[in-house]
Amino acid sequence: MKILKKIVLGASVGINIGLLFAVSFSYAYQLPNLVASGPTFTNHFHRPLTALVCSIVLWALMGILFSLSDTIFQNDHLSITRRTIEHFSVTYVGFTILAILAGWFPLSLPWLAFYTLIYLLIYLIIWLISMAQAKKLVRELNENFKSTR
Repeated sequence: MKILKKIVLGASVGINIGLLFAVSFSYAYQLPNLVASGPTFTNHFHRPLTALVCSIVLWALMGILFSLSDTIFQNDHLSITRRTIEHFSVTYVGFTILAILAGWFPLSLPWLAFYTLIYLLIYLIIWLISMAQAKKLVRELNENFKSTR
C-alpha cells in the first residue's frame, strides 16, 4: 500500500510539474495554444491532443521515478555517499531516457555532456547537504548522549 501511495503521489506531482512547465513555455513563447513539448516531440503526432496525452504519461513516469527512487535514501545500512551514487545512477538513467523521449533535448553528445554536467552538479549539492545534515545529527546525538551520562 505504501508503494502504491508513492506511485500515485509521484505521478500526480510529475504531471503537475510537467503541465506547469508546458504552460510556462507556451506563454513565454507567446504561443496561441498549449504546447506539451517542443516541435521535435509534437511533430511525431497527428493530433496535438495525442502529444499532450503522451506527455502526461511521460511526466507521470518521471514523477514515479523520483518518488520510488527516494526509497534508496531510506536504507540506513548504506553510507550517504553510496545512497547518493545509487540514487544518481537510477534517476540519471531513467530520467535521461524519459527526457529524450519527451523531446526535451536532442540525442547528441554535446547536449548529453551538458545535461550530465548539470546533473552531476545537482547531485554534488545534494550529497554536500546530506553530509552536513548527517554531521549535525551525529553532533546532536553525541551531545544528548553526553548530557544523559
